[in-house]
Amino acid sequence: MREAAVCALADDRRKQILAAAERCFARHGFHQTSMQEVCREAGLSPGSVYRYFRSKDDIIVAMAGENRQDTHARFATAAANPDVIAGLLQLAEDVLGQINDPACGPLHFECTAEAMRNPRVAEVVRRDDQEIVAGMVELLRRGQEGGHIDPALDPRRAAETLIALADGLTWRKFLDPRIDLAAFRDTARLMIERFLRPRA
Repeated sequence: MREAAVCALADDRRKQILAAAERCFARHGFHQTSMQEVCREAGLSPGSVYRYFRSKDDIIVAMAGENRQDTHARFATAAANPDVIAGLLQLAEDVLGQINDPACGPLHFECTAEAMRNPRVAEVVRRDDQEIVAGMVELLRRGQEGGHIDPALDPRRAAETLIALADGLTWRKFLDPRIDLAAFRDTARLMIERFLRPRA
């Protein structure tokens, strides 16, 4: 019981540090943020933070790991829906909600920019992207096998197109934070349905 409590505390501390780092990176950028700033934002001593993360690189890798777990959970939820398109529409709605967070765009582009300079971060970012594409391709193939999705569509290209839509909306929100992506919900649903449904 005591061991479980210690593990739970460690997990809470880790999440506390990651949340603080996300806020710092979104406000000031990756390179302008020091580990000391992350410590202050988290309200923890340097020793406490360095116990979990030795560097900002470690923090970004951990963020990617958290994002990967979240992505797998979302794909699993979508895959559990008997109607694949309904599952994909719910997935799209979840992603829109995430992108609508004002911190999402700056953090996304900071990680992308760092990946262009840092091979370790680049490896993590590319692996995450490949897993997202693979998850989307698998969903689309299942939808085609079940008769829910147009069999004429190439699953890989369709997956890349849908992901590009999310990337584009992330960029639009970054350029104009006043945009409320909740207003795009119905339009996005209509576009996705028309794109994926079998032709009559």
